[in-house]
Amino acid sequence: HDYALLQGAFLVISVAVLVANFLADFLYILLDPRVRLGGN
Repeated sequence: HDYALLQGAFLVISVAVLVANFLADFLYILLDPRVRLGGN
């Protein structure tokens, strides 16, 4: 049961980190229109 709990917590944290990184990049692009993905 402990293994399942740790696995679930790891999954939730991983998803939260991915979402946070995506939102941070998205907000950065909105706040600074000069920034574009793949741009120099």
